[in-house]
Amino acid sequence: MDPLDIMMHADKVKPYFQAIFSADSHEVTGYEVLGRIEIDGEAKHLGAFFHDENVPDDFKMEIDQKIHDLALRHYMEQGMNQHLYLNVHANYLAHDKEDQFLNHLLKYQDMGLDLSKIVIEITEQEFRGDLELLTHMFKYLKTLGVKVAIDDLGTGTSNLDRISLMEPDILKLDLQALQNESISNAFHGIIYSLSLLARKLGAELLFDGISSNYHFHYAWRNNGRFYQGNFFAETSDSLVEKDLFKQRFRHNIQQFIEVERSKLTTQFELSATLTERIQEQWKQIKRSKSLDEQIDSLVNELEQMFFRVYVTDEDGFQKSANFICMNKEWLIDETVKGKNWSWRPYFIENVVQMKVEKSGILSELYNDIETGERIRTFSYPLDGSLYLFMDISPMYLDANEDLLW
Repeated sequence: MDPLDIMMHADKVKPYFQAIFSADSHEVTGYEVLGRIEIDGEAKHLGAFFHDENVPDDFKMEIDQKIHDLALRHYMEQGMNQHLYLNVHANYLAHDKEDQFLNHLLKYQDMGLDLSKIVIEITEQEFRGDLELLTHMFKYLKTLGVKVAIDDLGTGTSNLDRISLMEPDILKLDLQALQNESISNAFHGIIYSLSLLARKLGAELLFDGISSNYHFHYAWRNNGRFYQGNFFAETSDSLVEKDLFKQRFRHNIQQFIEVERSKLTTQFELSATLTERIQEQWKQIKRSKSLDEQIDSLVNELEQMFFRVYVTDEDGFQKSANFICMNKEWLIDETVKGKNWSWRPYFIENVVQMKVEKSGILSELYNDIETGERIRTFSYPLDGSLYLFMDISPMYLDANEDLLW
């Protein structure tokens, strides 16, 4: 709709609610308030209005305040105790010199509203103001009990440094990108990074855009605590029962646990099997040979599940050539000798673990620097301070689904 039409029909604007579910209680833990305008019996979205940079901020603030007023009144009249998520443009907060938004909340606090039940949602990507002013406002709101959520993560370019400075309580990740296969691999990396950031900040993850059981499972196994989307409940002008999907939630999560347990069991069993096999084969190799000759003997006894094999010392310096499998033949690349890999994630941690436990380790899935494909690496402690690294072929992973998890 045209922004002027919306302003002329501001009396027809009303709040709609979408339920947010919790992984621990399996109940509705909150509602996001979304603006709709009802004309001729049809409820139309206001998202385009709020995201249009050509619409004056005063217009947006007026409509925002009306939606919030109606939502907060309904919240208090219904005696709700779930969290209420209010969308607020970050630029409003940074430039709100008269503290209109803050005074608005304080007015409802005087009427009995528990501000610890309010969550402010802002979209970091749209913020163009003074970050110091915004973070100052957030800190003050938090002293009142208000929580802060950063919205729309995973859908565009987010500045992780700015997000860290904002110290949000909740990171809200949108799963719509999972439906686009061409960007799904990169998306997995983004979700992993945001999950790590949340852990460091002490923030919780809310996954939005869940439209299938696959999305639900993906969010759960990526440490999501809160879930939102049409798979559970569509946006409506009415509220849903708190325990509406409690049994369904419990059933689905139990299935996820069983799947996860099965896949992890397979991975641990593979690691144990590889440890035993490498251990036996390594014992049979003559130590009178050079290290490269020893590795050459080893790789020729292996089945075609590895595409690259090499050895480093405990400090990460490569001591062998790279043995690369191409067309079922092992080629040797000596140009990598002497390079240091201690900078790689988990390298030192894994070496220490192998040294203490005297056992091999199967890595998590990750994108290979050279090929760009998702792989796993099996690492094994050899004699002395030497460590064997064996990169598992993507073809082998594709043929064994439990390893793609």
